[in-house]
Amino acid sequence: MNGIGSKAPGATLGIGSIPAGLLPGIGGRLVVFEAFTSYNETDPNGKVTVTTRVITLTDGDSDEDYYVTSDKGAGNITDFTHWVDVNVTALTDDGNSAIWFWGIAEINDDFKDMGAPLDAIFVGAVHATATTHYKIKLFQVKNGGLNIKNASNPINVGTPSYVSISRNGTTITIEIYSTPALRATGGPGDVDTLTGTGMVSTAFRYVYGLGSYNQGGTNLDISGTVSNLLLVA
Repeated sequence: MNGIGSKAPGATLGIGSIPAGLLPGIGGRLVVFEAFTSYNETDPNGKVTVTTRVITLTDGDSDEDYYVTSDKGAGNITDFTHWVDVNVTALTDDGNSAIWFWGIAEINDDFKDMGAPLDAIFVGAVHATATTHYKIKLFQVKNGGLNIKNASNPINVGTPSYVSISRNGTTITIEIYSTPALRATGGPGDVDTLTGTGMVSTAFRYVYGLGSYNQGGTNLDISGTVSNLLLVA
């Protein structure tokens, strides 16, 4: 899917977290951030605040549905590179505390509700240690079954991660950087690199700026932000 120069109004390259002149391989084309205010928001419990470039989750729990999505058209999401920033600001000391800060799916729904024969791919900032660290984890739903494909080293709560997610056939590569400038240079992530092989090859429809995985767990609150989603290619 090519997200360049065709999205809802947002900020152009060089504003905010992406320095001008550092984005490789776009041939001088206009690059526009996704406008989250144009996305579809499901948030019956009032845990999500959406502005143009930032989604804020406050005390999101694992027994709630909340997701912010964009319909890109059936079968239009194939190979790509997406950039997004995530920052966990507080979490519960439990392994199910997570912010699902990016995803692609066939339907617009909570990830837990995607049973057979559906597929999906999503990435979360998930509890790692006490209330102090999280990990970035890659998951897929294949024919309704959930698999974890890879996980990063622990990252301090309150430390933003600048993430690049690329898909090439059945391989997903996630580069995690400590600064947006390092991400823009296109090299390996200085924080970590995750690879998921044998991923589903489904051509998807929906992009997630925020997702949920409602498994019925309570008191697993997590807070943080998702920002600056850019569909680079």
